[in-house]
Amino acid sequence: MESDEKAYRAMVAAQSDEQIDTWAGDLFMDFAKRLGVGNAIEQFGAAAKLDARGFQRALLVGGGPDHVIGIDTAGQLAAPIFELPKAIAGLRKIDPDARAKLVNFLVEHREVMSYTA
Repeated sequence: MESDEKAYRAMVAAQSDEQIDTWAGDLFMDFAKRLGVGNAIEQFGAAAKLDARGFQRALLVGGGPDHVIGIDTAGQLAAPIFELPKAIAGLRKIDPDARAKLVNFLVEHREVMSYTA
């Protein structure tokens, strides 16, 4: 399995920033649909090393509206699924290590990703 992870990491790392961002956005939304928005935000935050305030900042800097971020009934941070990829654009603007963090997010959660043409 470790060799599969290395091969996948190498494949992802060889992609353009635009492709990585597209895949990370798709993964973020797939994750939220399958395992819940709060879990998706938590896992994205862990990969990007963002706490709740950091995620909110990334979402806002990426163009997301501030009035859509809240706390769900389970006590987790929540936002509309279609707004989540804006945190990726924001991360790119606020963190010089965004590319590496997005690659990690993709590799760590590759089993959640559903590939579409």
